[in-house]
Amino acid sequence: MEVEPPKYKARPAIGGRSASSKMGDQANLIPRRISTRYPSPPPGADITFWGEAWEGGTFYCKDDKDGRAIRATEWLLTSIARHVGLATADFSLIENDAGDTFFGSLQLPSSADRFEVQRFLSTSRVGELGQPSEWPGQHLSQVYAYDLFVNNPDRSLANFLLQNEGLSSRLCLIDFASAHLDGFTDYNFPVETSVTVRVGRFLRDRHRFFLRSAYEMIDRIAAIPGGVVEGFVRQMPDDWLTTEQSEGICENWSENRIKGRLMALRSGLADESLL
Repeated sequence: MEVEPPKYKARPAIGGRSASSKMGDQANLIPRRISTRYPSPPPGADITFWGEAWEGGTFYCKDDKDGRAIRATEWLLTSIARHVGLATADFSLIENDAGDTFFGSLQLPSSADRFEVQRFLSTSRVGELGQPSEWPGQHLSQVYAYDLFVNNPDRSLANFLLQNEGLSSRLCLIDFASAHLDGFTDYNFPVETSVTVRVGRFLRDRHRFFLRSAYEMIDRIAAIPGGVVEGFVRQMPDDWLTTEQSEGICENWSENRIKGRLMALRSGLADESLL
């Protein structure tokens, strides 16, 4: 169904690292409209619908369900991931004619198909002299540390994207819907049987684990000012979180209540109890 292009005033944009060249290095906070909904089923368990935006680009749109604050979880954890240097798909606020809002993840241009991604992640790499390559092991070690911190139990191979850029490739992350926004101050991490831990072991067998790289990610998280996280929270629509939830997240970061969790994460990686 065709609709008139929305007329909105521009809002401030999030800074951060984007994987898309189409939207630049910012996540667009101007609400977008879907001009054409695709009739086929959405390609993902938590995707409500997908379609082409009026301004161009295919978006995978998510809503809250089963009591889970999926929109806020995706928005906040994708924003933080970008802030600490992890490449993600660009995202945007999507709004329908009734004023309902959704989290929209942009389909990456030049993205490899899922079979190529699986081959890439499943294949060990060597350097020019035949020595084991540090890529993508160092990057995957950082991703693993981040997923453990945000208590994301569902980092499957399907939640990686491979974006081809000339002769180089970039691994990008999607889907934080299963993570926990209320777990920044406890010591609970994905359990041994979770997809994240099982896939993490699979990837380590092929690409090794780099503890120093994981520590670097922990240090990046620890260095995030509380005001940055508060800014990400305030940029979301008010109805995505309750006032109590919003204030709790902001206070946890501004008062550095995440310190204990980060220390437990560092210790668990060092003694391999979280590997």
